[in-house]
Amino acid sequence: MTVLERIKKIGETWFLTEPLLFAAYCSHSVVENDTLEVPIRTGNRKVEFSPSLLENERDSILVEMFKIEMFRILLKHPYQRQPPYAEKALLTMASNVTIADVYDVPLLIRKQMSGTSLQLPHGLCFEEYYQILKGQTAKAIPLGGNEDGEDGDGVGEYENNQGEGQDSEGNGDNDGDGGRNKGLKDAQVSELWEEDPEACCEINDMIEVAIASNTWGTVPGSMQGLIKASLKVDMDYRRMLSIFKTSVLSSKRHLTRMRPNRRFGFDAMGSRYDLKANLLIAVDVSGSVTDRSLEFFFSAIGRLFKFGVEKLDVLQFDSEIKGIPEAFKKARKSIKIIGRGGTDFQPVADYYCNHPEYDGLIFFTDGFAESPTYSTKRVIDVLWVLSNKSDYESNSERLKKLKRNRVTYIPRS
Repeated sequence: MTVLERIKKIGETWFLTEPLLFAAYCSHSVVENDTLEVPIRTGNRKVEFSPSLLENERDSILVEMFKIEMFRILLKHPYQRQPPYAEKALLTMASNVTIADVYDVPLLIRKQMSGTSLQLPHGLCFEEYYQILKGQTAKAIPLGGNEDGEDGDGVGEYENNQGEGQDSEGNGDNDGDGGRNKGLKDAQVSELWEEDPEACCEINDMIEVAIASNTWGTVPGSMQGLIKASLKVDMDYRRMLSIFKTSVLSSKRHLTRMRPNRRFGFDAMGSRYDLKANLLIAVDVSGSVTDRSLEFFFSAIGRLFKFGVEKLDVLQFDSEIKGIPEAFKKARKSIKIIGRGGTDFQPVADYYCNHPEYDGLIFFTDGFAESPTYSTKRVIDVLWVLSNKSDYESNSERLKKLKRNRVTYIPRS
């Protein structure tokens, strides 16, 4: 029997015994991939496996390996919650640690799951494990590797140094491939991972059916809790920024005789939209936001507002405006959180109202100050990006009451 036939048999067995895993199995196509250097991986609506690496595995091991990939799907690691510019190898390790934290992975498979033997805290989420691993890797391996570039990402080397590769039991991590090859294999596991909101919606539907009908099969309670928790995700601030950008770009409407009006044809003037916008970003430097959240914020702004924005200025403020607006690229390097306390949004609101060349305003702050008023008759667009979820819960309702003001926050800052 081929590996593919054995996998199909596993799926058929799950039809009666594992309704949730069977639903996850049916949502993905199972594909052979002879080029893989890892036994199995998931992503892009596929479960890919290497026939040569799995043909000698026992059925019980194959079932567990396949089950772990189904858990990855149900936790949506391949489709959601990936940090900006994520390192693929660390994503794999974070996913492995998250699963092994709540599921009793057989020892033989656990040895193959990088990151699971590291001494990490328990009960954290996928994103938190990723940040811990990233921080520890940065300390263990200088960025850029050696002169030969052999330790480019440093992930495998770090792990070997931390114990897996030095395991006295010879668990296979120190199998001669070296840390670099191990890091490359880890990166291959998550190579297909990318944000896919549609896939997330379909997976959430499966989970909600399992919750409503209590058809979890043999999925342990701790894993059920983790899967349920994945339904509650942070607000996607990058999506909010994209929506805000779209609203600002669409605001420049010009009437023209060169295009027909959609309702009256050439009897009335048509519309042309100039997809250029000038934005003002007001950064609260009073000490109420952290350097890390500011880094997240600037990273998102740099990516999302790269095109279609003609002018992107940054204005610093606390209880008053600090200096004059700077170009985004220059401000990104020069802005420092001063930390003297005291915040007042009104000077920035007045500046925005008095400078009609700006099409939109983005506040980056904790939101703790009196809401501003806008003394202008022109249409305004304002987005409040608060520094964390706690600040959002405290201030969002008040700020949302302001006309044409949206509110989001930077998660996990």
